[in-house]
Amino acid sequence: MSPAATLDPARLDSALARGLRPIYVILGEEPLQALEAADAIRASARAAGFADRTVLDLSAAADWSAFEAAIRDRSLFAERGLIDLRLPSGKPGKVGAEHLKRYAERPAPDLVLLLQLPRPDKDLRRAVWFKSLERAAVVVHARPVSPAHLGGWIRERLARVGMTIRDDALALLAARVEGNLLAARQEVEKLTLAGVTEVDLEILQQGLADVARFDLFELPSTALSGQTARALRMLRGMLAEGQPEPLILWALSRDIRALAQAAQRRAAGESPANAVKGFWGTDVGALRKALERIDAPAALVLLARAAQVDRVIKGREAGNAGRQLLDLVAALSGRPLEGMENAFA
Repeated sequence: MSPAATLDPARLDSALARGLRPIYVILGEEPLQALEAADAIRASARAAGFADRTVLDLSAAADWSAFEAAIRDRSLFAERGLIDLRLPSGKPGKVGAEHLKRYAERPAPDLVLLLQLPRPDKDLRRAVWFKSLERAAVVVHARPVSPAHLGGWIRERLARVGMTIRDDALALLAARVEGNLLAARQEVEKLTLAGVTEVDLEILQQGLADVARFDLFELPSTALSGQTARALRMLRGMLAEGQPEPLILWALSRDIRALAQAAQRRAAGESPANAVKGFWGTDVGALRKALERIDAPAALVLLARAAQVDRVIKGREAGNAGRQLLDLVAALSGRPLEGMENAFA
């Protein structure tokens, strides 16, 4: 049996409507698409009577007997359920690979297996265990939405809640979120709460100008301008309120990239005024302040730190994502976090 083609998340609902399959694999290249695909599969499983859910977070070094126990317990008590298996590294190890390969060959009739994986690479695609699952499963590849299709994606999301949007407003909103779907969803939710039915440029600009208690887009400019204590309080507030870590990192990374480019322009001899031009959404005044203390090599170090936080968030590297976001904000604001905890409590 040859591997089936991967399914686009947009086609998942119609596939689920045709009936539930025993195994689903989500390739989580884009966080929001992966999250919503998993939610749709879980909802469909509940509706079909697979009410009990077992969540397992495993790795190559984990004890995979928990996976076998989840399968065995369901069979013993004849309960239909869902095993929600997360493998953030995409590497199950030798023992885990054998478990997954064996299950793919003989899936349990009273179970739905939902396996969530990271962005697929060559090693993952070539693995024997993955090929076995690929032949037996519905594989959903949660890819990023390309810039060319982002406007249509936003328009469709607004249509779901009964809103339309004019073309100029749509262009502004697409530019504001810069392809980050979590940010796009946040803006759609803001507009939904505002109770409007048609979004024009004026309504959108008013909405984008509204500043929440811990506004996501204020955090980077606060850090760039050197307000370490305030930036860290804002970040802690957002983390405590459940703001998604990938969305926070995206907002910070956007302005760190702007800082790196501006610092390179300064190193090439451009004036401070010219160096900070052309960065959509970045606070120009805060960027100029950051250039007074951060040169091009230091900005590249910040970019590398942001990339490391991204790997931690995606489970590709060990670490505490919240703590590393705090470290990143402290470094961006120009002051080390070590020894300053009491000042920011």
